[in-house]
Amino acid sequence: MEIKINKDKGWSEAILDDDCEFEKFYRTAALLEEAFQGVFTQKLNDFDSLYWDFEYKGSSLILHYNIYMGISLFPAKFKEATVPDNKNVEELGALLFTRMLDQDWYNFEEGKTIGANGPEEGWIITDLENVHGARITVEKDSATAPFAITYGIYGLLFHTHYKPDEEKAGEYVAWLKARINKVFDMYELPESHRTEEWYHQHDRLVHELTID
Repeated sequence: MEIKINKDKGWSEAILDDDCEFEKFYRTAALLEEAFQGVFTQKLNDFDSLYWDFEYKGSSLILHYNIYMGISLFPAKFKEATVPDNKNVEELGALLFTRMLDQDWYNFEEGKTIGANGPEEGWIITDLENVHGARITVEKDSATAPFAITYGIYGLLFHTHYKPDEEKAGEYVAWLKARINKVFDMYELPESHRTEEWYHQHDRLVHELTID
């Protein structure tokens, strides 16, 4: 799964998440500070948008959030941005996107299950657990297909999907992590604030995770 880069406006904009709550923006900003030594020089906060300026490899960039468009990264100079400015947006965007995707996932039981037999009668090559309560297990040479991906969100869903080769299995795991992360992001909204639209979106995500 790859980050979306929009160049339609005349500069590079890295779309980190196109549908999320304020809390996801603050976690992204904290990740930028901790993992990439980002220092915010100016913070402009509106009721529905946030614009936080920082420097990266000599480029002035903006981490942006909007309640309708999500989180993105773009150069502060917009159309006057240099080629290095736009390249830095794309580079940092890709790094942030990957870290955001992986930050809550760890090897199940510290990797002790790798090489063991799995529930699909194959041998386990990937076994990941999310700190919020989910697991993804990939088996090679399963009884049903070359690669079996068994996954679940504890107390919510459990499913197995099959792929013909390792590349497609890896792509599916990345997609699963993004979708499962999105479910956990939704749970950050207090129950008292959850609308009918929230439940509709939640059910749609769960449905996406259980169809072949």
